[in-house]
Amino acid sequence: MNEVRSVKGVIEVIAKVIVIVSSTLMVGVTAVVFFNVIARYFFSVPIAFTYELVELLFPWIVFLTVINVTLDNENIDIQFFMKFSPKPLQIIASYVTKAVMLFFSIFIVYSSFRLATAVKNHTLPLLGISKSWLYWSVTVSFIGVSLVIIYQTILLIIDKEEISEGGEKL
Repeated sequence: MNEVRSVKGVIEVIAKVIVIVSSTLMVGVTAVVFFNVIARYFFSVPIAFTYELVELLFPWIVFLTVINVTLDNENIDIQFFMKFSPKPLQIIASYVTKAVMLFFSIFIVYSSFRLATAVKNHTLPLLGISKSWLYWSVTVSFIGVSLVIIYQTILLIIDKEEISEGGEKL
């Protein structure tokens, strides 16, 4: 019981760190775009590297937040319909949903890893950074998503997670 609480505490800390990192990246992207707009329209001097920087950071923002979305079960809205079905069907549907999600998450990790390694020698022209950094965001994110799904499945098995948890409440 204490092990579940300690794991949940660690996961909550990691989720908060992800929110802080994603928010910081979003503030950075917003500032870079803002200064580029000011420089381009008021001084007629566009800052060329900003396009590549936004192209590099935006996937990290999006894919890091996917981990928290999965953790909060906000990516699956079939729970709304499932709460009207019998409890055994809810349990089966929950396990099937987790299995399908885990399969695709692992497949995405594998595919994005292959893509990132395939383009490791391609660089962004202005920043000189490898294009693989764009695709590593997907790999890192879906490793996190896979771990969250495994954690949620373990909670289902030991009967510590609500079946109809997550999604929007109506």
